[in-house]
Amino acid sequence: MQNYSQAAENNKAPIANIMGRHLPSDASVLEIGSGAGQHALHMSHTFPGITWLPSEREVVLPILRANLTRHGSSNIQSPLALDLAEHAWCGDSVDAVYAANVMHIVSDSLGARLVQLAAEALKPSGLLMLYGPYKYDGRFTTESNAVFDQWLKDRDPASGIRDFEAVIATAECAGLTLTQDYAMPANNQMLLFERT
Repeated sequence: MQNYSQAAENNKAPIANIMGRHLPSDASVLEIGSGAGQHALHMSHTFPGITWLPSEREVVLPILRANLTRHGSSNIQSPLALDLAEHAWCGDSVDAVYAANVMHIVSDSLGARLVQLAAEALKPSGLLMLYGPYKYDGRFTTESNAVFDQWLKDRDPASGIRDFEAVIATAECAGLTLTQDYAMPANNQMLLFERT
């Protein structure tokens, strides 16, 4: 597999466990920021009744397409070119929008756009599922997350671990309500929002 991620390999099973508790067996899921496609592949095999729509920026699509062509299953749709800075949702509504380790990689404004895009794409009572690290009351949950945040900012000053409260406020403005905040391995969280 091209651009294999050990982190994606490590967290796919705990994420699938959460998804299994909340998604209908025939759910349609839009993944924003599919990367190499490891989560698309794992979830589509774990939940054979779901329909998984992966997406990525144009520059990453060739690798994603190659991996899905080689290892994919019939319930994974053809990957969508999606640039948060430019994309407006015009596809069918979905049961869930999922993004892993995206919010801290993109800028604040693109993170807000991701949340808004999810609100546009979701069916009524649909779920936005955001996986990754967050700060609470302005504080990192662990020292390792503080170090990671500095590494992110050295790489791109617009990136960084987001404030939980700010993400909640952004979601509420988009018509999404927090329903669950799960502690996950490696100092991450899974935030679940419902479209109201």
